[in-house]
Amino acid sequence: MTANGVYGNHISNNSPPHHHQPPSGIPNVSTTNMSQAPVTNSPTSSPTHHPNGIELTENFYINNRNKRKHNLKIQVQLNANGIYLRRETPDHDQITEQLIRMEDIIGSYCGGKVKKKTGGVLHSCKRKQEEDEEQHHSEGSTDSQRQSQQQQDISAYLYIYAYVRKEKPLRRMRTVRILRFRSFLTYEDNLKSAERWQRAIKINKGSDMHSLGRKPLLIFLNPKSGSGKGRVMFQKQVIPVLKEADIPYELMVTTHANFAREMVKKRQDLPQKYSGIVVASGDGLYFEVLNGIMERLDWRVLTRDLPLGIIPCGSGNGLAKSIAHCYNEPYEPKPIVNASLTCVSGKWAPLDVVRVELLTKEKQQQEMFSFLAIGWGLIADVDIESEKLRSIGAQRFTLWSIHRILNLRTYKGKLSYLPWKRTAQETVRGSLRHKVRKSGSTSVLRRFQDALDEDEAERPNNEGFADACDGENDDDNDFADIISQSTYRPDSWASAKSNVTAYYSIPGHSLRSNRSVATIQSRIEAANAEFNTTRPQSKIPAITEPPAADWICEEGEYVMVHAAYTTHLASDCYFAPESKLNDGIIYLVVIRAGVGKSQLVQFLLNLSAGTHLAEAPTPHMQVIPVSAFRIEPDLSESGILTVDGEKVPYGNLQAEIFPGLIKTMVPNVPSPLTAAANNGAE
Repeated sequence: MTANGVYGNHISNNSPPHHHQPPSGIPNVSTTNMSQAPVTNSPTSSPTHHPNGIELTENFYINNRNKRKHNLKIQVQLNANGIYLRRETPDHDQITEQLIRMEDIIGSYCGGKVKKKTGGVLHSCKRKQEEDEEQHHSEGSTDSQRQSQQQQDISAYLYIYAYVRKEKPLRRMRTVRILRFRSFLTYEDNLKSAERWQRAIKINKGSDMHSLGRKPLLIFLNPKSGSGKGRVMFQKQVIPVLKEADIPYELMVTTHANFAREMVKKRQDLPQKYSGIVVASGDGLYFEVLNGIMERLDWRVLTRDLPLGIIPCGSGNGLAKSIAHCYNEPYEPKPIVNASLTCVSGKWAPLDVVRVELLTKEKQQQEMFSFLAIGWGLIADVDIESEKLRSIGAQRFTLWSIHRILNLRTYKGKLSYLPWKRTAQETVRGSLRHKVRKSGSTSVLRRFQDALDEDEAERPNNEGFADACDGENDDDNDFADIISQSTYRPDSWASAKSNVTAYYSIPGHSLRSNRSVATIQSRIEAANAEFNTTRPQSKIPAITEPPAADWICEEGEYVMVHAAYTTHLASDCYFAPESKLNDGIIYLVVIRAGVGKSQLVQFLLNLSAGTHLAEAPTPHMQVIPVSAFRIEPDLSESGILTVDGEKVPYGNLQAEIFPGLIKTMVPNVPSPLTAAANNGAE
């Protein structure tokens, strides 16, 4: 959905002082205050500096062939909150107001008029008499005369691109506001005026401190994604957003499986050359990039300096949907455009990563890293076996689910897991979530904590972990027509901003010796280099060793064991409603043999709504929050294991979560947890 507006400014030196402050909330509200703002009439004059940003104010007029809207005055004010427009009505008895928030603005263009037709324009800085004369001559001129007039246009244009959030239904509406500056007799002077506004927008947005900087994004595109339409979708939906946000990028089109993994693994200039890595495909390509990074010796540098983004051009798209859900951002009806906005926001958040160890039948060990889910049994069977029906699209999952329930399988094996325990930091976060928790059923974590340790769960500090959790628009055409999140860096003593300090005891010369200072410095650098190349340190026994004493072990027959650490396994599979991107929890869903087929049908039907989990655990169906788990299937039987939707060798599998190990790109709005913390502080 798109709304365009073009406005030209008109200077009036007799305007009374302006006392009306722009509203901080809902756009399109009415008021009877008719005061006007003083107008700046020099292209090089300095804007007003305020503690909350730069403020600029100027009057513009709509030049539109629609007589009702022609020469309506628009007062445009720019400040740290955004761009505020006030439109006077013809009767001069009230005005209509709109605020385009700064976080909704993704970029701007300053220069000559863009050839593409965009509706009415705001014209700048000519006397009203000249406007009327120009309109009169324009109506009586021939096509050749009009073309000559356009070629002599000395106006400068400022195009402001925004994607305004609309609530009902939840969506982002593309909005373009065009300011035409023509107060002066030369294009150069008019351009200076327009550039002053553009520069103020960038400063108020913090674009000069933009986390993406001026380094390009590295984008991997799978041309076969989206039923083979990946390249077309990228050109039509992603490139326009990148251009509007003025984000440079380098595109690599994958040619074979593991192309991205190999490229990321061997390219040594990634942290120096790029500001982030984006995959335009399904979750499988993100899996490739993640494991390519983790296979490098300097993986800590990449996970620290390069956030990863995803644009959902594939069939699963669980991570993209989970990010949108956690930040209460729209996903449908344009998931590719909405995810593109996320990738140009310049914001990131820590993302949990799970280290997976495999021990195959041949006793060969493998290691990989996962960001989404691990499956054994029913869902994994449906996911992999339905590949033969890929030509029919998403319906393949439904058809194969019916087939698999009618021919239900069970798998023998041993399941072991380390129950999740709340840390001191999680206790504080949990108390904040509790303050904003909505009424409803008791959380899975609370129920599990009650069952695990009844006495401990009754203590106040052990509160349960709860939910925190293009077209036309007539209203916007009255003008003719993401909330900055403080970045968070995982605590690493190698970080300059870390709260954790590591001290090394190094024998040798006294610190009073200049030579010893250099020696100590070189040893510290060597220690840092060694730290950066070490693998993530596991806190659990190796897969070849028996589980520790604090693990819970059981043996039996299972219909399904599925572990998730994001809310969605796919865009329509709301599997772990209480999951957060970086909560350090694996949600282990266990369905044991003996469950009724009708109960399984309800489970699958309710996955899209997130109501598939029972209010209380049953003997056959249970969800368990864990920090690590191990699956040891009976290898005399065949079966399927999946990691992030990819089939892996069948054998023993062990998984351990590493909270916030990598950075992922997120929308320019606060997460529910951030909002809860702010409310708690107040």
